[in-house]
Amino acid sequence: MIKALTFAALLSLTGCATVSMVSKEAIVETGASEESSELARSSKAFTKTAETQGWVGEQRGLMDYASALFSSGPENASSKGASYATRISASEAAPATVFETITADAAAASEGFAEIQSLASDRLASGTVVRQDLIHFETALVTAQKVHRAFAEATGLAAERAGQTAGLDTTDRALADFATRIDAASETADELADAYAESNKSTSAAS
Repeated sequence: MIKALTFAALLSLTGCATVSMVSKEAIVETGASEESSELARSSKAFTKTAETQGWVGEQRGLMDYASALFSSGPENASSKGASYATRISASEAAPATVFETITADAAAASEGFAEIQSLASDRLASGTVVRQDLIHFETALVTAQKVHRAFAEATGLAAERAGQTAGLDTTDRALADFATRIDAASETADELADAYAESNKSTSAAS
């Protein structure tokens, strides 16, 4: 039963990471050509929060990888590349404590992502979708999907040792709520991409 619940949490998202409709060339041009919107700023802030909270690993540069390869010692064990499950000791700490931590983190992530979804819906309703909005919203969406998988993985590790499901049901509900928000955001991302493509088409036709 525990394994079934764990797999349900892990598979609750209906699809893979969204694929950006914006070209790499557009990403390069974006920073210089458009003023950052509230949606873009909030999306970037969500991704940064996910990294600083340890929900996902931070993006690592070449120097970080070199340091990881040639360094050793206790400091490496807690490096920024450590997984969420490792950070919260999902395989060692008391399962009830692990479930409590994941539930709180999932609620925080879901609440933060809901604000971005609201801003994206507002932007879509305005009829004006720019590249920065789409690029950064899609990035936040992919980050949210990674965060959900990290939470589900940690839940599974703790559930295997639980012996009973105290606290697991609450965690599963928190993960399901988060997944529902992510699924809704995935649909919004598709709509934003369509609106952006349509806007580009209209602009090209008018020129």
